[in-house]
Amino acid sequence: MGKRDSGDLKPSTRLVGGGRRAEWTGAPEAPGAVVNPPVYRASTHLYPDMAALKSARANADGAFYYGRRGGPTQWALAEALTEIEPGAAGTMLYPSGVAAIAGALLAVLRPGDVLLMTDNAYEPSRALARGL
Repeated sequence: MGKRDSGDLKPSTRLVGGGRRAEWTGAPEAPGAVVNPPVYRASTHLYPDMAALKSARANADGAFYYGRRGGPTQWALAEALTEIEPGAAGTMLYPSGVAAIAGALLAVLRPGDVLLMTDNAYEPSRALARGL
């Protein structure tokens, strides 16, 4: 689904079809195309030489460059979640709760702001807040 206009489809239809780009699953008419994107379990990628690595790093936005930056599995999930959330501009996925909290805090706090946090908050979150 992805870039198609799906506003007139029911949520269940949008959910089933979300995150199925041909670049991740293969074109529907191609031999060996799959229904859902495969699970990519790679954190490190191989390149034939340093020039290829430098080129990949320079063009890393939206590319499958390094596992921590995401990959087709995560991108398909984010696209499917965006598809079923009315009015969403996009979806951010985080590898941990602390990363999600950091993303939320850094999105709204500015230099000089004050953040009040309870003493019984999750310790890694408190440590993050102290470091801000």
